Amino acid sequence: MLGEKLSFLWRDIFWWWAKIFLGPPLRFFFHIQSEGKRRFPPRGQPAFLLANHTNTVDPFMIADSINRPVRYVVTDEYFRYKISRTLLGWVKGIPKTKNIPDSVTMRILLRAVKRGEIIGVFPEGKRNWDGETLPLGDTIPRLIKKLKIPAICVRQRGSYLAWPRWSNWPRRGRVIFDFSYLFENPEEVPEDEREIKRRIEEKLSYSELEDAEVTKHIFTSPTVAEHLELRLWLCPHCLRFFTLKSEKRNLFCTSCGARWRFIGNGTFQLNKVGEPLAVGARNFKRYIDWTRWNDAQTMPMLADRKKQGKGPLVSLPAMMWSVPTETGRDRDFELKGDGIATLTPDFRMVFVRSKDGKVLFDTPLTQMKGPGITWNHKFEFFGEDMAYRFTFFGQSAYFWHFLTQELDKSKSKGDLR
Repeated sequence: MLGEKLSFLWRDIFWWWAKIFLGPPLRFFFHIQSEGKRRFPPRGQPAFLLANHTNTVDPFMIADSINRPVRYVVTDEYFRYKISRTLLGWVKGIPKTKNIPDSVTMRILLRAVKRGEIIGVFPEGKRNWDGETLPLGDTIPRLIKKLKIPAICVRQRGSYLAWPRWSNWPRRGRVIFDFSYLFENPEEVPEDEREIKRRIEEKLSYSELEDAEVTKHIFTSPTVAEHLELRLWLCPHCLRFFTLKSEKRNLFCTSCGARWRFIGNGTFQLNKVGEPLAVGARNFKRYIDWTRWNDAQTMPMLADRKKQGKGPLVSLPAMMWSVPTETGRDRDFELKGDGIATLTPDFRMVFVRSKDGKVLFDTPLTQMKGPGITWNHKFEFFGEDMAYRFTFFGQSAYFWHFLTQELDKSKSKGDLR
């Protein structure tokens, strides 16, 4: 009991130390501005803090704007590394396994509520790739209904452009936090979970690249375009997969020679038209329009390649890791080798090791459980009592996650071929 009290005392000391010494640099670099009602319940009374998730450091930026320590629910990926595990232990982070039910997380969270903590949760479950709020799950509405504690929402504006998911480095601009109460008093909490979810969506739904107040600012960096190919895998001029490359402020196609300059407010400037232009070629000024086209065209273009008898549909160099797992948490991955990951016409992922030509993995994408992306270039998922990781360097790991989502949508509609 004494040890627990001392550990939380150390948490409070560390939290205030971080607020004093890290808060000012964050506010200066990102030009952070907080608006709305930020009055939290007094110490000892629990509450949920809900926010859209767009930025690597947004938990720290948000925490700097309030006057009580926050216990964030954090992906367990960060608990696998000594330094981040130590820091998260100091701030009492709550580990959560991505994309699968996690009873351990729920028990820790309920104990935190009993202690009267502020629980920081990103209802999307992961950082979004395009500055648009992702569909929300049902877990948080269910908890709010059950626990009937205050809930505060913060809508982040500008934090996506300040550090896009696909980028390794932040850029300066302006970040605005809009605070508002979802429910200030327990009696305000509806009994209908769907109504709670609707109100959360109303507070947090947002598309940053369509916010003129934000995009009028230029979020600048010498490497503002680098790693765009982690999100964009289709060239709109030659309609080829995985031919885009980035360098500093530019994005170009290695196949047709098309070249764009990326502006820090989410827009492109065309510097060179690709040759030859494919039938149906497009050009996009806005990043968000390119990503929507990219996603809308992917499945039809793969289906067309399948009709033409092209196989495999996609081939990318990768490294494979795997480990037996019973709980989903025990994932000390072992490297199996480097090789080629291919997408077959029947939407299976096949991995062939380079050194001996051995097929190490061959599974339908529809059978992958809890797929997700960690550190931008790692595609992770679960099989039967196994956890897998495929690392893609210089090309999109998110492409594979996107395919699992699209196939899942088709399966739910009953039109999966």
